[in-house]
Amino acid sequence: MKLLKILLLIATLCSLSFAEKGFPKEYYELQGKKAQAYFFNFLEKKIAIENSKILKERDFILSLDGKKDLSETSKEYKELERLQKKYKVKNIYDYKTFLIRVDMIPPSLAIAQAATESAWGRSRFIKQANNIFGHWTYDKKIGMVPLKREPGKKHMVRIFPTLEASIAVYMRNLNRTGAYKSFRANRAKMRNSGNYINGYILSEDMTKYSAIGYEYVKILKSIIKRHKLTNLDKKFYDKNN
Repeated sequence: MKLLKILLLIATLCSLSFAEKGFPKEYYELQGKKAQAYFFNFLEKKIAIENSKILKERDFILSLDGKKDLSETSKEYKELERLQKKYKVKNIYDYKTFLIRVDMIPPSLAIAQAATESAWGRSRFIKQANNIFGHWTYDKKIGMVPLKREPGKKHMVRIFPTLEASIAVYMRNLNRTGAYKSFRANRAKMRNSGNYINGYILSEDMTKYSAIGYEYVKILKSIIKRHKLTNLDKKFYDKNN
């Protein structure tokens, strides 16, 4: 019985190590408009799933209706505590900050950044590490060394078990990191005004995502405008509001 368990464990580890990374193989056989359409449709679905998870968390926070006397042994308190750690909210009852941080990422912005950071899903990093948003790490256990890394540099490209994990970390990054405070503030204004969350406008707040600053914003805006990706923002917003 022990031998069987060991063999099953080895088989599982092998399957994980050889699991398909990046986009499905069929995508890499496409070119031109067919490849772009596939890219948009494939990512739209995955981004929608992760956004739905975030909105579920947001609904939970709204359901608490500003209560500040939850029992520390209750399910509600423990869930709020989990979200406090996830979104780095200092005060567990700071619902205002929670609602600013726990919100959707516009699909148009996410797709435009994915296209830019992964060379439309064809970069080495997405094919070998499921890294679609250019995340770095300094942890050797979950990183791979860039081929053109400058001498003396220690950063690595983060390896993700799945594309979904890469998308989830990207969204968490925008929702809690100090560099994207203006993004969250402007998103909150859109939310409070009753307008859909517009990725084309919010791309203005991505200057700190890349070393090229506002040139990066221009690239994102060009992709969003050329492919009319804000239609995906409206579609998701209308479906979930």
